[in-house]
Amino acid sequence: MRHKANRNLLLAYPADMPFAGACLSEAYKQLHIRCVCVPYSGRPPEEHFYSALLTEDINAVLVTGKKSYAPSTVLPGPFLFTKKGRKIPAAWLPLQKENDVLTFVRTLKTVHQRNHATPGMALLAQWHPRYLKLSDRMSELLEEQIKVFRWTGDIITRENVVGALGTGLGMGIYFGHGRPVGWVGYYGMRSHHFKDFSGKPMGCVLSLCCRTASRRRTGVSYTESLPLMGVSAAAFGAVRETKHTDNMKWAIRICTALNNGIDNLGDLLLQAQPPNMEAVQHYRIIGDPFAPLYSDAGSIQKASAVAVFN
Repeated sequence: MRHKANRNLLLAYPADMPFAGACLSEAYKQLHIRCVCVPYSGRPPEEHFYSALLTEDINAVLVTGKKSYAPSTVLPGPFLFTKKGRKIPAAWLPLQKENDVLTFVRTLKTVHQRNHATPGMALLAQWHPRYLKLSDRMSELLEEQIKVFRWTGDIITRENVVGALGTGLGMGIYFGHGRPVGWVGYYGMRSHHFKDFSGKPMGCVLSLCCRTASRRRTGVSYTESLPLMGVSAAAFGAVRETKHTDNMKWAIRICTALNNGIDNLGDLLLQAQPPNMEAVQHYRIIGDPFAPLYSDAGSIQKASAVAVFN
């Protein structure tokens, strides 16, 4: 699984944050991704602002801006549309100050420049029969070339999960209950548990549950915190309640997309999205819309050594 080169990103950033815009543009340039840079004034642009800018050569959108704006208000969903109606992934990156972009840029380069690309996935779940069954089903559906690590709440502690997520796998998927401040599983997983995170970042973390991208009663949502803290290059979470049946659709369709060789987050979401709008519209992408899903050999080896209960 090699990440595609020569793609185009529409990068929207605040006009009074030129350093952040320049850092992101240069980082993507080094990764052979061309940025079409669009500075804006005031609040992040509304959906109609992009309609004239999204030509057919644009592959994804990244909007960065001040942390005071919530994912639910910045973008209408995980996708925008080009002039001709083609759907493309769109992501949000909140910044408290311009220097906050540096952690994200380091993570971005780390995950894109991994050698010896190998598929690797962490299955994460709350200790509950419904979610354990779904993680087992995904294990069965994923083909042998995709290395799967089952780190569900019945066989691993919260502290060990934090370490496990630092092995540098391409992606992790969580099933269970969610809150704006984190996962209910693992007796409560919060962003502060990653305060001293020094591991290798994941490509992306998908929280197929309720509200982990919501700002309700929290300054920054759990989903937003993961890319900002360098835990992953991207994250995917919902700003409102979601249905378990819809999340099951996501899970099964993600397996199909991965088995077909999809190697980055944006393409994964485009191919795996369920057909009903309700299953899609409440989710948001945070961070890199091109986040690669592969792992290197060292990450697979470290993940294999993670301690779990038998």
